[in-house]
Amino acid sequence: MRSFVLKDNNEVQLDGYEEVKEHPIINHLVDKNLSELEQDGIIIFPQQLSDSVDLTNENLIFETRSKEVWTGNVVGLLSDGEDDIRITSRFTEDSSEDYFLRHMLQTVLNYNVINTKILSSKETSYYDLLVFLFPYYLNQAMKKGLYKEYVTRDYNDANIKGPIDIARHLKQNVPFMGSIAYRAREFSYDNSITQLIRHTIEKTQQNYDMLLFNESVTKEHVRSIKQATSSYSRVNRDVVIQKNIENLVKHGYYEEYTALQTLCISILTEQKVGFGRDDKRVNGIIIDVSWLWEEYIWKVTDWKHYGRKTHLPHLNLFSDPKGAPRYPDFSLGKMPIDTKYKKKLDTRNDYNQMTTYMHIMSAEKGIFLQPSINESGKKLIGKLAGLGGKMFTYKFKVPQYCVTFEEFQEKIKEVESTLKSLKL
Repeated sequence: MRSFVLKDNNEVQLDGYEEVKEHPIINHLVDKNLSELEQDGIIIFPQQLSDSVDLTNENLIFETRSKEVWTGNVVGLLSDGEDDIRITSRFTEDSSEDYFLRHMLQTVLNYNVINTKILSSKETSYYDLLVFLFPYYLNQAMKKGLYKEYVTRDYNDANIKGPIDIARHLKQNVPFMGSIAYRAREFSYDNSITQLIRHTIEKTQQNYDMLLFNESVTKEHVRSIKQATSSYSRVNRDVVIQKNIENLVKHGYYEEYTALQTLCISILTEQKVGFGRDDKRVNGIIIDVSWLWEEYIWKVTDWKHYGRKTHLPHLNLFSDPKGAPRYPDFSLGKMPIDTKYKKKLDTRNDYNQMTTYMHIMSAEKGIFLQPSINESGKKLIGKLAGLGGKMFTYKFKVPQYCVTFEEFQEKIKEVESTLKSLKL
């Protein structure tokens, strides 16, 4: 098996391929957006792509630019059984672990203790990454409450509440002693979905116990699942998996459970899911790092956050009548701040977007926030014509040449502290 390591937001160059598009994995995935690939089975983190602010070409794994193929704002693992492609962040030194990705994930997912194997750029396996993301998917699904559905149960007592099972009654209750064998259909928290989650929890505890008991929310959700699945038995695992494979959750309200169900099946079977024909199926896990960058900045700064979710505020382009919502990522006072993970700003769309935010907020300044390898601090882009105002870019310098993750954390905390002291 051949392995290739690429970096996000860079031209793809593969040894042995004059035409990069000839590579079977890239041929399958080039110019297909994440929402399309998610529908076809590749696991995307986060699972709800509506969480991502900019569903544009930035959300392609591979994008054609003229005759070249470039990676986008994604990292992850891809395989077709013959070749592996690993996409790391562009802030990864060739010989080291992807410390920046690890730090952002650890911050966003509230993981305090991480097994270094899970996020090593050279050692991370498909299965390791599945398990690492399991608590997040579990917590997202449990926000909708414990999954409850109709189940059919067999009873043998005098409190008849369903159709009599004649064959079972004759077998169990002759001579007649007052009990009736019957079958009842009832709502229950102990069902095939919660059983699947329970089996995944039990398997995860064998090797990655710290992921489930690292923080209070996950710990409580694990406890709730265990309490709800009183009929759990290890010997039933294969039956539970098959039931879930044949009956995927399809109700829109429970879309978080659909994603969790897919993840659990993949963890329990250790089989990869993906895109393409069965004989040449491309499987993988992809992390939308532009979403991760935005969430990371929110965790670090606690700035006012805007978004499409109902619990987040938004701006209105029109005051009368109110409408046409707009979503800057953050604001500091009356200064809009927009996170951009990509290398270069779009001088048309990005500038227009920021100008709109500044106009709506009557802001004198607007800032783009970008991670950088070499630059740091605030830099003037230009003064706006018309109503005025100044547009800036702020470069968040990601530490390089760190021998250990602890050294990286120490250095990046200083960068975070400087960012938090940003003034209007």
